[in-house]
Amino acid sequence: MARTISVLKWESEQEVENAVHDVKAEMDERGELSKDTERAMQHSLLVAGPDLTNHFLRRIREQVPDALHYFEEEGGGT
Repeated sequence: MARTISVLKWESEQEVENAVHDVKAEMDERGELSKDTERAMQHSLLVAGPDLTNHFLRRIREQVPDALHYFEEEGGGT
């Protein structure tokens, strides 16, 4: 069953947690992120405030470390 990933600006840690849950579910199911999910999450990272961006990256590191490469810039990251 196809899932719709919405592009949004995270306004709370709960929205970030929902995004992390979506990433984890897709990684568990497919072993990778679809291009649509990758683009949506990267857009949300770009428009989010620094606290929520750091929260997202920290939770991805903790819960879905295999997905971290989708969100870190080459040569570093947070």
